[in-house]
Amino acid sequence: MEQAQQTFSYTARDSTGARQSGVVRGLDVTDATRALRAQGLFPITLDPEIAGAVARPSAKKRRSSQHMSPKQTSDFLVRLAKLSGRQIQSERALAIMGEGGDDSISQAALRVRDSLREGAPLSRALREHAGIEDAVTLSLIGGAEVSGDMSSALSTAADIMENRLVIQRRIVTGLMYPGILLAVALLSLGLIMVAIIPQFLPLIEDRIELVPLMGRAVFAVSSMFASLWPFLLGGIVLSIGAIVFAARRGQLTPILVKVGNRIPFVRRLMLRNQMTLLLHVLGALLSRDITLSGALRVVSKTAPSGPVRDSMAAVTGEVESGASLSSVMLDQNLLPREAIEMIRIGEEAGDLGGMISRTSLDMREAADRDLERFLLLFQPALIVGVGLLIGVSLYALFSAIVSVNAISF
Repeated sequence: MEQAQQTFSYTARDSTGARQSGVVRGLDVTDATRALRAQGLFPITLDPEIAGAVARPSAKKRRSSQHMSPKQTSDFLVRLAKLSGRQIQSERALAIMGEGGDDSISQAALRVRDSLREGAPLSRALREHAGIEDAVTLSLIGGAEVSGDMSSALSTAADIMENRLVIQRRIVTGLMYPGILLAVALLSLGLIMVAIIPQFLPLIEDRIELVPLMGRAVFAVSSMFASLWPFLLGGIVLSIGAIVFAARRGQLTPILVKVGNRIPFVRRLMLRNQMTLLLHVLGALLSRDITLSGALRVVSKTAPSGPVRDSMAAVTGEVESGASLSSVMLDQNLLPREAIEMIRIGEEAGDLGGMISRTSLDMREAADRDLERFLLLFQPALIVGVGLLIGVSLYALFSAIVSVNAISF
């Protein structure tokens, strides 16, 4: 049975950047988008539907409690994309992934396969039965369900997720050694303050005023640590537990982002990396016949809370009000000048998605250089800082010991 065409109202820009509006007919949102592009128009919005929107599951639907980790989710999408690229139906590909395995990926594949057999679309099945909540992944797959390029959409989603994981791994790996060094140094100082220095205190209790100022400070800090160490130890344990709990619930990253935004150099590094990922996502969505408005909404949702998310929300609102993407990005000061110029060329040439993808590749190289520079500078800086902390503490300790000996004799 032939599918009936629908009518969509649209707003779009032509090759000169002028804004136009009207109606267009198509079998679906993707077909209507292609019709507009054939007329030399770049769609901003399409009503009543927005391309790439993913149906939300009913609140009455029960979600599986067996979620996958980000790494497992990335592997799941990569394996599914490879099998789908072999012209294998998604249902059969998921069955192959679930054969003979008791791991999280295999179990998730079987749950998603059963959901597909019941008639659910892949995007909804992944959200309900594999725990995939990422808006980018769901939007790419939702668009591919209409356009038919599921293998490419899965590969792009896995690539985007892997890029995020790579950046996180590089930062964690770079900070692991100095972090361990700092923890060991602080633990050693704590033991000295609690177990060693208090043994010298009875020798000078009556003549504490004769001890140099730095030595008195050491004894004062030691006394405080000795009296409060059970509470300090409990606070450390609770802090570690809170960090682990927040990491498992995905709340640790937003906290770290807020802290990083208060440090100028770290804020610049984070901004470049975040915008690189967001441009990659935006280019991938626009290349799959998703409207600019719909793509920007998805990008705004995936941006971490903070200045970037607020700026992207403002960009989305201004673009929907009629402003061009390049001019709004320039006003928000989110991208370097050369990136703005490439976006403007994409708007005028009718290839915004392609130019944004190229821009993201250029920015990724610059972001990698910034990250390498940050890690190369941060590690020795932290080591020097720990060395100074230990050196000052030992100097104060030995000065106090020398003072005790002088007073005793």
